[in-house]
Amino acid sequence: MYFVLSSNILSTHINTIGRVIVQKNNLRILDCFLFDIKDNVLTITASDNDTTFVTHLALNECDGDMCFAVNAKILQDAIKEISDQPLRFEFDANSFELIVRYQNGQYKLMAQDASEYPTLKETEGTQISLTMHAPTLFTSISRALVSAAKENLRPQLNAICFDVRKESLNIVACDGNQLSRTKIQQSSDMQGVFLLSMRPATLLKNMLTKEQENVNLNLSERSAVIETENFKMVCRLLEGKYPNYESIIPTKNHNVLTINRMALVSALRRIMIFANPNAVLVTFRLSNSTLNISSQDVDFGKSAEENMLCDYTGIPMNIAFKGSIMLDLLQNLDSEEVVIKLASPTSPGLIEPAEQKENEEVLLLTAPALVF
Repeated sequence: MYFVLSSNILSTHINTIGRVIVQKNNLRILDCFLFDIKDNVLTITASDNDTTFVTHLALNECDGDMCFAVNAKILQDAIKEISDQPLRFEFDANSFELIVRYQNGQYKLMAQDASEYPTLKETEGTQISLTMHAPTLFTSISRALVSAAKENLRPQLNAICFDVRKESLNIVACDGNQLSRTKIQQSSDMQGVFLLSMRPATLLKNMLTKEQENVNLNLSERSAVIETENFKMVCRLLEGKYPNYESIIPTKNHNVLTINRMALVSALRRIMIFANPNAVLVTFRLSNSTLNISSQDVDFGKSAEENMLCDYTGIPMNIAFKGSIMLDLLQNLDSEEVVIKLASPTSPGLIEPAEQKENEEVLLLTAPALVF
């Protein structure tokens, strides 16, 4: 039995879904891709038993239905070394021998019995279904991943929160020192809060990198199915209650700084070189139309400061932030100018694009640092 398809198309798809496969699996069959051919369509599955990816490819030629598993790493490494050309796969269902023929040669390897591969369990009793623009979901998750907790002290903070409300979807992450919230105007008949762990969230971001059309989300109590034109992802959701993130967002922010985003990013990169590498504190001194940014490392006797033109309305204020957090947040916006809203030197700073996109509201928060 045989089938033929493009090497480039195959390589692109298996490299995307192959990221889910981990190095050490309890089930050896999960080191493999599952190839399932029916009606001239190849369905490829990859899984770590918690998160599963599926993609479908139309074949150039095929002489019948077949199903087998093949080692993912060997296939990925072998295919990526071949220039774009048709590949002919020949599979012997009795011996499980698999031959991959290309223009100047062939690969020979052993496939495995597909019946050993775990059955895909999709969402049961779907609670909420949403459709949204893939690039919007991609940028929202990218921002959230920056703000999600990296330590495992509170599992819920290691997740991205999908807070589905009647008139909006809030995509949120918070680690106690910073917060990212993207509010997308979208109506839903049902409401709920769903927590997507860091690993599947990162895999989802990678899946959406080149997607430009809509993405469908089906969310239930324990699992999620996320589907684009080219890929489907099925994953478990994290159980537990997400903290009340809105309670940490200050509402009375009468001191407002408006400044060019990339100019501030460049200044931070320069100033942070001279900060203490453990604290990376950067001090903002605000007055009239000037922002003074400074940092110092007392232990090594180095310091730096820089003055920037800005639009500032409010009282003169000195406030310190962790420079690395501020830089990460700013780099995950795409607006020309940003607005930083402040209540006091001891209250969190709110960062927003000067101009919000249609049907989207982005809010970032960073806690101030105490300077002794």
